[in-house]
Amino acid sequence: MKYIIALFLSVAIGMPAIAGGKTESVTTPLTIQVQEAKGAQFRKQVRALTALVEAKRFEEAEIQAKALQRLYEKTFNPKIKQYTFQSQAEFDDFKASSPEKFEWIDWGYESCIKTQAFIRSEKKDFQGALAILENLRHLAPTSASTAVETGYVFNGLGKFEEALVVYQGAEALAVKYPSQRPYRAIALRGMGFSLIELNRLDEAERAFNQSLEIDPMNALALNELAYIKNLRSPK
Repeated sequence: MKYIIALFLSVAIGMPAIAGGKTESVTTPLTIQVQEAKGAQFRKQVRALTALVEAKRFEEAEIQAKALQRLYEKTFNPKIKQYTFQSQAEFDDFKASSPEKFEWIDWGYESCIKTQAFIRSEKKDFQGALAILENLRHLAPTSASTAVETGYVFNGLGKFEEALVVYQGAEALAVKYPSQRPYRAIALRGMGFSLIELNRLDEAERAFNQSLEIDPMNALALNELAYIKNLRSPK
């Protein structure tokens, strides 16, 4: 059985990522400057939302995520666009390439929206999840975790080429920004899963081995390498 990664939250605490029914933890430091990002006052609510998801209290989590999203959006300036970033470097890069004026929204905004996509995925409503994530990828252009979750949804829809492209983008973001680095091994495993489905086994093997250089002895990667070996063995 193959395992698919679905990463759903990006906050400054331990985060479970679902992988074929198994979980792994990712921890990322919240490095944004509070005075720059609007909505930082809602971080306590974001942590409470994370706790609901970790407890698999999904109905409550969905209600809280939507309510929290509305709280963030009440603070928005309607005359300009909004984007969310996790670090000063992400913000600076985007600002340098964007001619438009915009607001920097606290990273918790990305988390409360992505929670809604995760819950849709849990319910196998992949089209609903994808609609949320496509909008979120615009709002959070440097989020490797949003890209990883999008790749998972594409795999769930059987769109393996699209999944591969998105996972590759996630890996590039994880290489570029230290704030996104915890998602690199997960992105590589996602690439490997998509490549297996595309019957590109040599490339899949390389992706899983690269992930093991970052996350040695990861059970998911080792299982997939064993699966590839089995596929190659004579029947």
